[in-house]
Parts: sequence; structure tokens; C-alpha cells
Amino acid sequence: MGALRGLLNALLGIVTALLGVVLGIVAALLWLVGGVLCVTVILIPLGLPVIRLASRLFTLAGRLMRLP
Repeated sequence: MGALRGLLNALLGIVTALLGVVLGIVAALLWLVGGVLCVTVILIPLGLPVIRLASRLFTLAGRLMRLP
């Protein structure tokens, strides 16, 4: 029973780490889109919330990639 629990924990760790990597890539792309929106002066009100959302996603991705 202990070996099965250890295997399940290892598998869950790998899956959450992969999810964190994918979420980090999405956050990077979202941050890039927000940066492009901020460069165009008229779209700054749209770019700032997008960059803020990307920052939150980076934080969540970092939490997911940590080892338990």
C-alpha cells in the first residue's frame, strides 16, 4: 500500500509540474500580448490588466512547479 501511495504521489508531482510549465508558457505569451498592447498608446487600458493577469499566472505556475 505504501509503494502504491508513493507511486501515486510521484505521478501527481510530475503532472502538476507539467501543468505548471504549460501555464508558464501561456503566461509568457499573455505577458507578451499585454506588452504589445501597452506599446500602442491607445490600448494601454487593455494592456495593463492583461499584464497583471499574466503576473498572477506566473505566480501560480511557480507554485505548481515546486516540489511538495
